[in-house]
Amino acid sequence: MKHIIAYIGIFCFFSLTVFGQKNVIKQADNALKANEYTFAINSYKSVFSQIENEDPQKATIAYKIGWCYHHISQPLHAQLWLEKAIELRYEDPIVYFYCAEAMRMNKNFDKAIQYYDKYNSIVRNDKRASKGVESCLTARKWLQEPTNYTVTNLAFINSEFSDYAPFFDYNGKSKTLYFSSSRNNATGDKIHGGSGQSFSDIYSSNEDAKGFWTTPVSISEQINTESEEGAASITKDGKQLFFTRCEYGNKDFQCKIQSASKIGSSWDEPAELQLPDSKDTCDYVHPCVSADGLTLYFSSNRAGGYGGYDIWFCKREHTNDKWGKPQNAGDVINTDGDELYPYIRQYDNTFYFASNGHIGMGGLDIYRVNLDEKGKQYVLNLKNPINSPSDDFGITFKDSVEEGFFSSNRPGGKGYDDIYHFSIAKLHFSVKGQVLSEITETPIANATVSLIGSDGTSIEVTSDANGYYEFTLNPQANYVLLAMHEGYLNSKYKVSTYGRTEDKHFDANLYMTQLNIPIEVPNVMYDVNLWNLRPESIVSLNKLYETLEDNPNITIELSSHTDYRVGPKMSNEQLSQLRAQSVVDFLINKGIDKNRLVAKGYGATVPKTVDQKYADQYEFLHVGDKLTPEFIQHLSSKEQQDICHQINRRTEFKVTSTNYKK
Repeated sequence: MKHIIAYIGIFCFFSLTVFGQKNVIKQADNALKANEYTFAINSYKSVFSQIENEDPQKATIAYKIGWCYHHISQPLHAQLWLEKAIELRYEDPIVYFYCAEAMRMNKNFDKAIQYYDKYNSIVRNDKRASKGVESCLTARKWLQEPTNYTVTNLAFINSEFSDYAPFFDYNGKSKTLYFSSSRNNATGDKIHGGSGQSFSDIYSSNEDAKGFWTTPVSISEQINTESEEGAASITKDGKQLFFTRCEYGNKDFQCKIQSASKIGSSWDEPAELQLPDSKDTCDYVHPCVSADGLTLYFSSNRAGGYGGYDIWFCKREHTNDKWGKPQNAGDVINTDGDELYPYIRQYDNTFYFASNGHIGMGGLDIYRVNLDEKGKQYVLNLKNPINSPSDDFGITFKDSVEEGFFSSNRPGGKGYDDIYHFSIAKLHFSVKGQVLSEITETPIANATVSLIGSDGTSIEVTSDANGYYEFTLNPQANYVLLAMHEGYLNSKYKVSTYGRTEDKHFDANLYMTQLNIPIEVPNVMYDVNLWNLRPESIVSLNKLYETLEDNPNITIELSSHTDYRVGPKMSNEQLSQLRAQSVVDFLINKGIDKNRLVAKGYGATVPKTVDQKYADQYEFLHVGDKLTPEFIQHLSSKEQQDICHQINRRTEFKVTSTNYKK
């Protein structure tokens, strides 16, 4: 396919006029095996009409034509010929799968689902069918709900031929777009048997101060040859170029990564990149070098992968060192399909790639590798309009802004593959709120509020007289808000703009706990007369654990309280002591030093004094009421008495020291 660098294959010099029908079919079969899809299509078509419909060979030829069209990403033709093969009763059920794949790329989702299901009913152990159905449903949804990116064809750069694999480079002075193209003035004048176009070269165009692009030119006679060159990547300092060269012969072909150094304003003679443990029969394509020049990503069909082409990488300690042994990027990225065109965004090391093996919209889609809250990798589809039911691949960004370029063969382009520009309107994010006392909910003035972000943000403000604070946030970042004030425990709150495609204002009040009063830990529950923690208690205890983590210099007394009614098996003091100890044991198991914790069971000896929270919740209670046996017994109803018993049954903590050191 064009997207391996072009369509990997050897060019052929056959003449149809001197062969009979059988020889033409044999010739076409040989071309197909060599990935000479365009030549194979023309050969098969030349004999198709000469074969009777009842001849099984006709169905086979229709299937092979459709299969070739599928592999050169022409889904309309692929669907036509694969449906013809089904009509002619082609026996292999794989025809339903490839026909469904073509229909999905043609946005014929309902029919595609029917054909995926048909294939799945015959071949039950192939997970590609269920993945195809899910992709159809997902693609239909994403087409109806596009993201905020704006995508436009870079018409001045594109030609009527294939223009693909852009790479944006800014050296501090000039902004240059490198890309691959098979346009008429390409150095290689032989016709590519896979694509039917000339071999591609690497071109460049510069962007001026007004945003206009100069006429594309070949980057170097040393780089572009009669072979096929493409998929350029340049180190951040602009001194080293990596690219793919496919050299074709009469019997075999190879695609290997080349490297060249900058000499003055040009490039020196490139040399094939020597990778340890590389196999001569395997392809190494689509290099992408990290900002520091110490990691090289690429795609290869070498042994040990998960599918066709996988993403691999190798490292070196210094830029003058040899590269280390290639390592597979793993099964989060790689699938049983093809993973191609790796790209690492230099300013934040975000990794992008193209794949036809993940849930997607059509052929190749562009994906980003994200990290969840626990730091675990997962793959995110960039969705419509960057992705489409056609092939979308080879993304590159303009520095730190949400703007860049990618290639696609979607309908409406200028040529076969075109380069597209994408950008997103600047989003606005902010967070504001009050710093409040947890018990009284009164404002806390002059608290220090810090904003710490995954994008490197580190800002401090002071809450005003009414406890208010406010920050502006950046897109694609995770933040922690931290409030500090003398006499209070530190308070933490998390917000994130990651993945958001619309403006968002966050309201986040920061509640702070006074050091000199007991603080209730809500929803810590036990069964009657037992001290084992119930599962629903874990959420609150995890919050207490976070409080201790956020305040590493405090020690606490963890107290448990019962109501005054005596249980049948043990005293209230014994039961509450065991319950307090169960909470302490939970925190120790989470990693809190036991020297920071003291368990104390008070039984019913310390009745709860009503605070503002309970006074607001229950009309018959007032701030300062002490829920003693006498108070409870004088209440007007059993319901009110039960409420007070429940309030008395509580777990609290109070700070006993603020200068703990491990």
